[in-house]
Amino acid sequence: MAKADVMEVILLLQSTIPNSKLSEENVRAYVSFLSDINPVTLKQAVVNLVRINKIKFYPSVGEILSACEDISSYVNAHEELPIAQGEWEKVIKTVGAYGFEHGKEHLQGITLQAANTIWSSFNPRMGNEYNEASCRSQFIRCYEQLAEREKHRQRMANSIKDNHLLLKAREKAEKERELLNAGQKKIEMTATGNLVEVVKEPVDVAKIIDNSQISDKGRELLKQAIGG
Repeated sequence: MAKADVMEVILLLQSTIPNSKLSEENVRAYVSFLSDINPVTLKQAVVNLVRINKIKFYPSVGEILSACEDISSYVNAHEELPIAQGEWEKVIKTVGAYGFEHGKEHLQGITLQAANTIWSSFNPRMGNEYNEASCRSQFIRCYEQLAEREKHRQRMANSIKDNHLLLKAREKAEKERELLNAGQKKIEMTATGNLVEVVKEPVDVAKIIDNSQISDKGRELLKQAIGG
């Protein structure tokens, strides 16, 4: 987006808020923070602030960015997360229908993550120790934290969707995280006390078999088992 597009929005605000003054510092802030936003999104955000919020003073950069984010989230069909209380009721119904052993198989997403924190409470072996009010409170608190984290993730994803360098960096980080989760990386502490991720040395299974103290026939069988 060009600076001219930001100036067009400033002129729009000046025509709708005639009794308020925009300082030179405000203009610089608008240009600095709003120049990268899609001009259609920016203009609609300002129109919404004027028509819906009925602003009487120039909106802050934060207010405009928030209005732009709302539009982007809607346009990009970001999923609206269910209300925590409704998801708690879903968890209770799922436990009743499928039991402690198989209930989690019918949950997903952050509902499953939040349910994991209190799932042991549904174990029939717990006897009379189950406290629904306490479990509900814990579930809702955890669910709301996870929901806020997911909304933040969506905001970040939307904010860098046009930045090739950041997208590549994110892709690299995700691949490295997959390696770590798959056990192909490990975390070690350096001499300075910092934790770093390092790739594990590949294991030469065939070499280990050759050096093992077993019969030749046993070695052959093991190599065949690993496709060697």
